[in-house]
Amino acid sequence: MQKSIKIRFFVSAFIVLLSVYMLLPSIWSITHPDNPEQMPKWLPSAAMRLGLDLQGGVHMVMGVDLDGVVGAQLKVYGNSLERSLEKDGIKLKSVTVNKTNNELEIQTSSPGESDKISSKLSQEFNILEFVGEQSGLVVLRLKRDQENDVRTRAISQSIETIRNRIDEFGVAEPVISRKGDDQILVQFPGAKEPERLKSLIGQTAKLSFQILPNSNDEAAYAKTETELMEWITEAEQAGGYTRESFSRLSEYRDRLTADIGAKLPRDTELAFERMNNPNVVGSIQLKPYLLSTKDVLSGEYIENAFVGLDSGRSGIGPQRPVVSFSMNPAGAPLLADLTSTFRGYRMAIVLDGIVKSAPNIESAITGGSGQITLGTGNFDQISQEASDLSIVLRAGALPANIEVQEERVIGPSMGRDALEAGKTSLLLASLLVFTFLCVYYGFMGFIGTISTAANICITFALLGMMHATLTLPGIAGIVLTIGMAVDALVIIFERMREELRAGRSPQQVIELGFDNAFSSILDSNVTTAIGAFILLEFGTGSVRGFALTLLVGILANIITATFITKSFVRFFVRGNTKKVKVGLTEKELAYVGK
Repeated sequence: MQKSIKIRFFVSAFIVLLSVYMLLPSIWSITHPDNPEQMPKWLPSAAMRLGLDLQGGVHMVMGVDLDGVVGAQLKVYGNSLERSLEKDGIKLKSVTVNKTNNELEIQTSSPGESDKISSKLSQEFNILEFVGEQSGLVVLRLKRDQENDVRTRAISQSIETIRNRIDEFGVAEPVISRKGDDQILVQFPGAKEPERLKSLIGQTAKLSFQILPNSNDEAAYAKTETELMEWITEAEQAGGYTRESFSRLSEYRDRLTADIGAKLPRDTELAFERMNNPNVVGSIQLKPYLLSTKDVLSGEYIENAFVGLDSGRSGIGPQRPVVSFSMNPAGAPLLADLTSTFRGYRMAIVLDGIVKSAPNIESAITGGSGQITLGTGNFDQISQEASDLSIVLRAGALPANIEVQEERVIGPSMGRDALEAGKTSLLLASLLVFTFLCVYYGFMGFIGTISTAANICITFALLGMMHATLTLPGIAGIVLTIGMAVDALVIIFERMREELRAGRSPQQVIELGFDNAFSSILDSNVTTAIGAFILLEFGTGSVRGFALTLLVGILANIITATFITKSFVRFFVRGNTKKVKVGLTEKELAYVGK
């Protein structure tokens, strides 16, 4: 019995000490908001991020012109429909887009052609639906599900483009998320140049297809990769810098280009692909590429891209996700010429100077459409990669006008004041709670303060391991969980008092007190967790931050109330066979053996 009590105590102590260790990076970030990157290397990389209200920075709400996107897509389909009808000998007077109603208006040359158009829609253009016809004017529009898909894709593309731009800008941990139907919330903690950020976001993403020299010969290409890595390593050692020395990837690439430019073959340039580091979870590594600057096709010719399934050349193997794309009439012959000339080579898909994929050209892509086969991995991983790549490919083909609808700049002094206020409120709440426990419940209250402090450490440690963003509402959630933790202790101690009055032995007081309090503690925490989960699922911004800290705090409450607190109490009264005290008055004393 005594051995098991000691084992539970040391396990609890280990959990507390481990949480304190995992908490140290977050303490560093909070106490050093201006230079978190100088954190000692012996600390784990599990620090919480400071939100905009605590660190200062830029808050923007960007409006996306989704009606313009729908109109542009209608124009693309209208042009394709007109070309298809011309092949059938039907000459149209005009094809225009009514931007007010998002409808495609086709003026026919002769009566009766509307029936032919309807037939063509059912055969080849089932994404369009017939609205009506009057005096030779045929009105079409996108089907409802197709229009919703176009709008959703436009938002996804805009977020992808903005994220690439902000990553390039060098802002640490930006918050980029959808807000409502046609808005994007963008927050840049620590950023101080809102005008530059707005200019950066407003630019159109540049997409291109570039050939990898020597990639048709495995031996020659392997030699090129080895030489490129050696040149980069030599340049870094000679210049005394690494990727981390630069805030932006383009600055690092420009520095390397300046240092090794004389060694690069003619008409080539250096580019990188961001890849997950297989040796370090959550870490990103850069893979260098040597790209041709002469054999290039612009991504502006892409008409559409989507995720499909393919069974391989044999057609009998398991289906795997692929990315299918189509070029407009101007780009189709250019793509056919490039892929036929460089069949067997690798072709890099580059967005904003970053290589997204570099597949092999297995055959000439004629007819303006092609298919990109992705790398190895399970179905879900490849499906996610295909979805991301299709968004990248569409980014240049389906541009959406973006404008700043709301902008706020939060100064670092305001953020620091908010941080100090948050720390003060948390410390004051903890102090008052600890004082109450010690005064009202005596030694048991002192044990309760230790378990409550452990509760706080576990909560912050878990949030740090999740790399959560700490905001003022998040601090409010933590303060609330402290109150819930104390509520659990009060329930436990009052149950113990009831057992004392009933004349139970010290060990019975502890066991029955905790057992009788467990159901009440579990019920209160579960019901609160349900509300917090709903807020996390359907809330946005600071509401989600509050819900997340509340959920994590509830988890810490259950751990401390049912295991750690009980382990501490049993350990400190393990040798007491006469009495146990819960409070300061004589009526709370239970004497055994009188």
